[in-house]
Amino acid sequence: MPLAYLKKSATAAALALAFAVHAHATPVMEMRAEDLLLMAPALKESLKLNANQATLWAQTESRTRTLLRERQSRRERLQAASKQALEAKDVELRELTGALDAEQAATSAEEKQLRELWLTVNDALDEGQRHTVAMFLGEQLSRIEGPARPAAPHRSEGEGRGEGRGGHRGGAGGPGGAGGMPGMGSRN
Repeated sequence: MPLAYLKKSATAAALALAFAVHAHATPVMEMRAEDLLLMAPALKESLKLNANQATLWAQTESRTRTLLRERQSRRERLQAASKQALEAKDVELRELTGALDAEQAATSAEEKQLRELWLTVNDALDEGQRHTVAMFLGEQLSRIEGPARPAAPHRSEGEGRGEGRGGHRGGAGGPGGAGGMPGMGSRN
């Protein structure tokens, strides 16, 4: 093998190892629509959509944003109601589970709806565009820059108050679910 090829390979391997420290896989069940929507403009541009595809994308993106706003509003009301109930003198925690179960069921139904909407967009793409989408999602599953999240959060007493379940406040591991992007699930 030529010496130049070996040097390039060694350099590439060293760079890969250096970046591997700061990269970790994003579990499919932790991917969130909110996070994927932030990356959507770059993906959309790389797909070079035709006029019909662009119209369908815009409609689906708008529906997704509307649904996520409604979910956020609903969860804020649930948070306030739960907080008020927990401040009551004779609080019974089991009584709070009904609202949590209802929210989880609503989120699950929304995720299915969003998956179907985005799969309709996927159906309208040509093979090359579908490959681009698959590569994009694969990259999200392969690595995300930043420190690795622990598998299960460890919290000391009093830590994480006022935050979402798991002690996170938004972000890739925040409260909520995947929001229903194609193939994505929920953390809840």
